[in-house]
Amino acid sequence: MQRLILIIALSLPAVAWADSDSFSIGADQWALPRSGSALLHLPPFSAAVQDWVTHPGARIVIVHAGSDQANLWAGELSDWLVALGVPSNQIDKRVSGDQSEDSITLLVEH
Repeated sequence: MQRLILIIALSLPAVAWADSDSFSIGADQWALPRSGSALLHLPPFSAAVQDWVTHPGARIVIVHAGSDQANLWAGELSDWLVALGVPSNQIDKRVSGDQSEDSITLLVEH
């Protein structure tokens, strides 16, 4: 089942980003009702998963502000990644003072 979800993610249209390894999700995007299907249609999320899938051994790093709310957001995002097939040992969370409170960044480190 998890592989099927990743295959579906790969079939979604790719999104071009200036930095192909960095994908930002805004609070307004995250505030929408969430489900596995909805997240796979969220362009930054699906682009990060696509990037991760195409680079074996890559890690997904969730970069967030240091507040309690940002930490909860990062934890929920990590849980969704695991639910959709990304092994938890390939996901890290990192606090950054440069990260805005109203966004979270997914880095795919090769």
